[in-house]
Formats: sequence, structure tokens, C-alpha cells
Amino acid sequence: MKSITRIAITASTLAVTSACATVQPAETTTSAAELAPAQPNYAEALQRTMAAYDSTGMVAAVQIDGELAYLGAAGLAEEGTNRPVTEDMLFPIASISKAFTTTALAILVDRGEVDWDEPIRTYIPEFTMWDPWVSENFTVRDALTHRSGLPLGAGDLLIWPDGNAEPDDVIAALAHLRPSDGFRSQYNYDNLLYIVAGEIVARVSGQSWTDFVTQEILLPVGMEQCAADKPLIPEGAPVVTGHERAAGAEDGVPTDPRIDFSTTWAAAGGLWCPAGEMMEWGQFWLDDGVTASGQRLISQEQARELWRGITPQNPRGGLRAAGSSNLAMYALGWSIHDFEGTLAIGHGGGAPGVVSNFLILPEYDAVIFSASNDYRGAASTFNYHVASALVGAPENDFIGEWGAAFAAAEERGAAFIAETGSSSPDNASEPSLPLPAYVGTYQDPWYGTVTISLTEEGTLYIDMGRSEVLDGALTHYDGDRFAAFWPDSSLKADAFVDFTVEDGAVTQVTMEAISDLTDFSYDFHDLRLEPVVEAE
Repeated sequence: MKSITRIAITASTLAVTSACATVQPAETTTSAAELAPAQPNYAEALQRTMAAYDSTGMVAAVQIDGELAYLGAAGLAEEGTNRPVTEDMLFPIASISKAFTTTALAILVDRGEVDWDEPIRTYIPEFTMWDPWVSENFTVRDALTHRSGLPLGAGDLLIWPDGNAEPDDVIAALAHLRPSDGFRSQYNYDNLLYIVAGEIVARVSGQSWTDFVTQEILLPVGMEQCAADKPLIPEGAPVVTGHERAAGAEDGVPTDPRIDFSTTWAAAGGLWCPAGEMMEWGQFWLDDGVTASGQRLISQEQARELWRGITPQNPRGGLRAAGSSNLAMYALGWSIHDFEGTLAIGHGGGAPGVVSNFLILPEYDAVIFSASNDYRGAASTFNYHVASALVGAPENDFIGEWGAAFAAAEERGAAFIAETGSSSPDNASEPSLPLPAYVGTYQDPWYGTVTISLTEEGTLYIDMGRSEVLDGALTHYDGDRFAAFWPDSSLKADAFVDFTVEDGAVTQVTMEAISDLTDFSYDFHDLRLEPVVEAE
């Protein structure tokens, strides 16, 4: 642990303290060779990270001063096989894709076809939020900066883990999602509004988001192997398999192959890339929006705009605890923060079974990317461990510290889930109604329908409608509370299902995740399911 006073906040780091601050162009940077001590042993760090998180496989790349310092892969691409992770293997970069969406919009801004501060209704007339005033004044910039007032991950069940929503469904759902905070008042991460942003790209350009990003960004930047969406990956290309583990399980469980995001998800998190080509992406930004061939894709004004901090964030807990970071802001598709006295710009990503992290240190002319095919924190741990060494803070052992914290959290989560699933509380009461009275079709206006049925064995069964993996038996827990233990326990998404009973009938059903390990995109808590009354 270091004192916070150790941090020397440089002029560029102060960029994250003001919504009006702008990151300086790449030509003002100093080379890493002039600033940093000897580079770390990257291969050793990768192996240590894998061991700390019991990862199935990882890939990583580091570039300094425009030169590839490291490209490595380790472990298996798929549990139960001998197929290794390779350096050219495509990984889903998930929410790192958001910066590609904002870059696409920046291109359209340069062309005069989009304005950051124009209401979304200019481009999508049917766009509606819960509040009429917000609907009228919600801008393109608002859609990109996680300040909508919606709760964390609101509406993600439309697409997560295997939801079937189309962009029109997402747009229609927003009107029914209740805000938890004031409009533009604070940071709450979301995905749905990036899907809306992708729809703006499509409607304005006349191309699909995937086609626009491929033709206008990926190919010019030199990211020819990247795919803007999984269906675009060429047959035979090396592709990783994602994995999940039930809390406390020793053996990896491959993610159910049905858990693939549709094209709807692409603008929020759909890209697949090999690690080496992520270095091209980083260098493009260090070169101020100019490709390796000298083509300027976005103006200097827009390159600065995308890195301009807008919404204050809380610094990552582990970094703040170490005294490594104290300030953070979200820009347009990028997270900006101080790190050991220098500026750090990046983003993390998570898809079912895979996690990635991307980091740029402009003052050190350094780019770091890593990804694992487990839904765990290995990628960010590797990146910050390497970044610490590059900026001269090798005493930070994030692999050891964060890996140990992860293991402890997994142990606590496993114990809690085991205890909760083993039996009802000692003083549990019986359901207030006979089980057939809970049967029926229930509807939430943003999600759709959920069906409760009675099995031949006389137990309740829940079908989440949009999902194939979130279907399973309901176990009585206490009173009118039941528990849904999904067949795939590796999802870590088991949920309590609470029936509100009034005058001898169910009037509402609500849900909440059982464990703190559940990903925030399982936003069961935002559901307000009411019985569907059949017309006579």
C-alpha cells in the first residue's frame, strides 16, 4: 500500500478532472524508452495471471514506441480439447467495441451528417425515454456517456445472455425502463443506448453498423482479420471458445454454444479481433486518428472530442486501494483515468465466457491488450500489472493481490450459493396459495413475457421467454418467494422469484439475483411482471 500523496498528477492527467479537458495529441508524448525502466517479463506475467485466475487460456500483446514488444498466447482455446490458444486467434473484445461505434459517429460528424449535441429524435424519431422532457432533449452525446439516469445495465436481459431483441425492440423498451437517477446526474453503465447509437450510424449512413465499421474503420486501420460481428468471421478462422465455471467448481464448463450475441449487440460489444491487430487500433489513436498508411479517418478535432472526459466515474477499486488512481471520467466510448501519475485511456469488455481489456498510456507511447476465455478478471489484472512496470512502479503486484482477492470472493460466493440452494430458512413459511395459483403468463412492458407452468411432477417451472438458457424449475424458498436455479450453474445467475399476493391472487412478480457474483447484465431486479389477463 502506498500513500496517495505519492501520486504525481501531471498536466495531462488533470484532463480527467474536467469535462472540458482535452487529451493532448500524440506528438507531445515522450518515448517509453526515455521514461520507463526495463520492460517486465511479459510471458512470465501472463503465466502468473493465468495461474492466479485458473484461466483456461489467454492472449496478450504490448506495443511500445510503435514496435511490438510482446505477442503471446497460453493455455487452451477450449476445455476438454488439446486445441491451444494461438497468437492469431480471434477473441471477442466485447465492450471495447464501443469505441468503434463512437469513431463511426465521429466520421459522420466530420461529414456534417451527425451532431453530438443533436437530439436522438432527429435521427430516430420514435426514440422515447421514460420522461417526456428527457425524450425530447436526449442527445447523441448522452447515449454514449452512461449518464441517462437509467440503472446499471438496465434492459440488458433483452440481449443477455442470449436474448433475441432486435434494434426496434430495444428502442421500444427504453420508454418503459424506469430511471433510478436524474438525467445527466451520474454514471451508470449501459449497453442499450450504444445499440441505439449503432442504429443512428445505420440510418444516417444507409449501411449496417457492421458494414460501416468494416469499410470505414477496420480495413483502413489495418485490422483485416477483425470481424465486426461473429457471423462475419470467415470459415476456418481460429476462434476461441468462451468458458464459465460454477462458483467453486474445479473443472471448466464451456459456455453453452447457444449463448451468442445477435447482430443487435454489435454496436455495444460485437467485435472479434486477434491481439496483434489491437495494436494497430492503439497506434491509430496514438497517431491522432491517422492510419499507418497516412490516411486520416477522423479530424484532429474529433480525435480530441472522443477522449474528452464527460461523466465522472469512481476509479477502479483495486487501483484506488493501491494509491494508483484517484480520478476517472468516461468520454465517448473510452474510460480516462490517472494511473501512477500518468494518463491512462482504455476500456474493458466482457461477453459470456470471455473478458478483455485494452489500455493506452499516451505519455509512454504504449498500448496493452489482453483477453481470457474465462469470465474472470485476468485481462485487466495482466494489463495493469504490466502498466505498473512500464511507468516505473514495479512494486505493484496486481497479479498477486487481485488474484488472491478474486479467489476469496469466489470462495465466499460458492459458500453462499451452496447454503442458499441447500434448503429454505429454518423459519420458512409455506406458500400462501396452492402452487397452481402461481401458474400463468406474466408480462413486463420492456422485457416481454415470462411463463410460469406446473410440471408433471407438481413443481413450478419458469420460462423467461426471450432466453433459452434462463428456463428452469422453481424451488420453494420462503412464503411466496421461490428460487430459480438455472440448469447451467456456471452462469452464476440464479435468482429469487417473488410473487406478490393480494386477495388470494398473484398481482405481480419480481426477481433479484441471489449472489453478488451475478453479472450486472442479469437485471432481474428491473422486472415488474404482471399477470396477463386473457380476453373473454
